[in-house]
Amino acid sequence: MSGPPPPPPGGAGSGDVVQVWLVPDQRSERVLAALLAVLDAGERLRAESYRSDEDRRRFIVAHGAIRHIVAGQLGAPPRQIRWTSGPHGKPELAGRWRGAQVNLSHSGGIAMVAVTRSRRVGVDVQQVRPQVDAAAMAHRYFLPAEARLVGAAPDAEDRAERFARLWARKEALVKAHGGRLAQGLRIQVTGAAPTAAHRTEDAWSTSYRITDVAAPPGYRAAVALADRAGFRVSWHRWTWPGPTPGPPPP
Repeated sequence: MSGPPPPPPGGAGSGDVVQVWLVPDQRSERVLAALLAVLDAGERLRAESYRSDEDRRRFIVAHGAIRHIVAGQLGAPPRQIRWTSGPHGKPELAGRWRGAQVNLSHSGGIAMVAVTRSRRVGVDVQQVRPQVDAAAMAHRYFLPAEARLVGAAPDAEDRAERFARLWARKEALVKAHGGRLAQGLRIQVTGAAPTAAHRTEDAWSTSYRITDVAAPPGYRAAVALADRAGFRVSWHRWTWPGPTPGPPPP
């Protein structure tokens, strides 16, 4: 997109690493059966509740993949990963297999998973939608400076890209904190260090660091970590039965 370039993932010597995993859509019935087999009873009920076959498939792919990714990090069987709900419903690891902070996002045909050793993490991926009036949406939801940034883009595609980028940053920040989206909408996220518009958000918005991450064409994504310290992003692609090599998308 045009406009200011994204900030770097972390400063020189940043020791913390956040692993970001792209999970493309997968349609093989064999793969879906294998991923469904590792879900717990609650996840299976949620999958069955979807009326759309497409939505059901994407849920199974995303939630089966995150179990395999986390299990690979912890040396655990995917079926034994357990979740509990943190503040505002954010899933957190529970039970025997813990020792990582994890977050999941999905949009359109892809999902993204972020994993860190200890810092709270949020990840978000957003599909770019040029058919939506991004300038009007930005004026409705964003701070004035952010709305001006979106509105100043030269065409509908650029405006949609800027809107998706900022929305992904806000969602990632809110998910890292475990807060509500209404709070995130009042926080400026154009830089690596978020800034709150109101003092009531100062207590948490200034204690995070945020950066854009690579996403396929037509998507924008971001990751946020607790603490202002820098970090590196390690980018991976996950497909059944495990990670596949390749550089991040341009």
